[in-house]
Amino acid sequence: MYILNAYQEYRTWKKVRTIANEQVAHLKANGFRVDWVGRIYTVINLPEEVITAAPQVQEGYVLMKLRDYDKLFLHLGLAADLVPEMERIDGRGAAAFLLVLSPDRDYLTIWAFIKFLLRITTLAFIVRVLYLIATANIEFISSIWYKAVDLMM
Repeated sequence: MYILNAYQEYRTWKKVRTIANEQVAHLKANGFRVDWVGRIYTVINLPEEVITAAPQVQEGYVLMKLRDYDKLFLHLGLAADLVPEMERIDGRGAAAFLLVLSPDRDYLTIWAFIKFLLRITTLAFIVRVLYLIATANIEFISSIWYKAVDLMM
């Protein structure tokens, strides 16, 4: 299951990266940048009335600004594939948020891969132990098998 899910995430990431790299000029004209990994990002400055509001209101403002770009991402065919991540930037008296748009990464992470390897290694170990037990006791297992077959007939 992990391999299939990781492959699907890879395909989505590859699609987003390809389209983002092909449309750099179009994205740049709308205030977005594209990094070497294929993530699309921008900085959204908060107006004075939002700076003093609660953090939830500030994040809501950033998401509302993101809604202004829905048509752009629908036109590019990326609206369903992008997940927004935001990080607050404080500095020089102006508050802003770094908004990063990238595909979902549940399986393309190092920890997910390590968990997958641990599961596969554990399964291989169990199968190997069962194989060794079976080969060491083959006469006993075969005698039980033949007795069970005789009982069925």
